Amino acid sequence: MRNLPILAFFAVSLLHLLGIVLENESLLFITKPLLMPLLAVWLLTATKRQNEYPFSRKAVLGALVFSTLGDVLLMFSGGIFFLLGLTAFLLAHLFYIGAFSSISNFKNGFLRQNPWWILPFLAFPILLLNFLWNGILGGMKLPVTVYAGIISVMALSVLNLKGKVTDSVFWTLLAGAMLFLISDSSLAVAKFGKAFDGARLTIMVTYIGGQYLLVRGVVGVLAKYPSNPADRH
Repeated sequence: MRNLPILAFFAVSLLHLLGIVLENESLLFITKPLLMPLLAVWLLTATKRQNEYPFSRKAVLGALVFSTLGDVLLMFSGGIFFLLGLTAFLLAHLFYIGAFSSISNFKNGFLRQNPWWILPFLAFPILLLNFLWNGILGGMKLPVTVYAGIISVMALSVLNLKGKVTDSVFWTLLAGAMLFLISDSSLAVAKFGKAFDGARLTIMVTYIGGQYLLVRGVVGVLAKYPSNPADRH
């Protein structure tokens, strides 16, 4: 029973991706709002409320709530829905940043000792925005710029965990963050740049994979650091 939520998540994910391939909008409409709630249920069942990083657990749940809201909003056409969806996902990234920063903040983590790693994550949103700038409507330029910066900070908050969590957990989290970054970048290119073949499938495969790996990594962190010191042995 403990594995039921994650098995359900995989099943719904496959159905959703099948819906994209078959261009079945009804199937997409049913499955998309279920994806993140199933991950949230898995996080709740796979971890204990009392642990060494209780804020991280709550913050990731918050990220999944706002991701669900963003998923639903982006199902509807219209600029207002895109802007609201963008805001929801921006809040989701802020919750993820809070979750990872509560484990290791930027003052005592990997980036303090290795600040040059910030440069590629600073350069990426600048290059992406430069590529897309002319295609972004005037009213969207500021929100998209802020969002591009925030998701890069989210990835940096994961990179900052290197040495603070086990290697397997770190690489799981980093892979999740990078997939999320690819998903959002693909969405931006498809919307503001030039649509490409398989864009919808690329966006959702990387999004689903990214969110799963982020939550899996957090489950790994909380499992390694239970609240009862006796449980660590």
